[in-house]
Amino acid sequence: MDKPFYLKQFALHQENTVQRVGTDALLLGAWPFVRTLPEKAHILDVGAGTGIVSLMMAQRFSDAVVEAWEVEEGALKDAATNFAASPFADRLRIHSQDYLHAKQEDWHPFDLIISNPPYYTEGILPDDARLCLARHVAEGLSPENLLRTAARLLAPRGALAFISPAGSLPSLRRIAVESGWRLSELVTIYSKPGEVKRTLTLWCRLTDTAEYTPTYSLDLTLQDATGAPSAEYKAWVGDFLL
Repeated sequence: MDKPFYLKQFALHQENTVQRVGTDALLLGAWPFVRTLPEKAHILDVGAGTGIVSLMMAQRFSDAVVEAWEVEEGALKDAATNFAASPFADRLRIHSQDYLHAKQEDWHPFDLIISNPPYYTEGILPDDARLCLARHVAEGLSPENLLRTAARLLAPRGALAFISPAGSLPSLRRIAVESGWRLSELVTIYSKPGEVKRTLTLWCRLTDTAEYTPTYSLDLTLQDATGAPSAEYKAWVGDFLL
């Protein structure tokens, strides 16, 4: 049996899933975005896997209720175990729910939708059917589709946040304009100095009455020139990693 992945306030069991926790999920879950959430916020983690981002949200926002949606059976089992054993169990809910088939009328509007979506939308798909399902490739869950569809599940002042490859940002900006979003916050992630890897983006609705607000931007470098974890990265995940 695989050993759990231990964090400061909870543990992550991953015995049944094919999609293990990685740096992307840690960065997304720990992201100290500037936008404030309402008291008792209602958060949705789409494609939750074993629940790492949901657990991090519950730790960060002590009054929030976090709904986690996943479709892969093994990940669902692990997430249920992880939620039940955490100190946030009463505020975490796991559902076998396909995001693209969710009906607006079945869910309370969310104040934040957060996701670590797949990047395998082009080229050769993974051979392993379970891995393909876990990454939601066949179902079309992607950063682009999140931008096109998330508004239907959000509260009027709700926001959408996800991590994606840095090279996809121009395309995402175009889709955002077409879909009524503005880029509120942007974190450019570098694997090493000068090596762009990912972007964290937080999107808000674009309304006619809203005054222009520039995008809040910053950079995060994960490793220093020697390949060791940077002081920035350590501070970023300091509330979570042992």
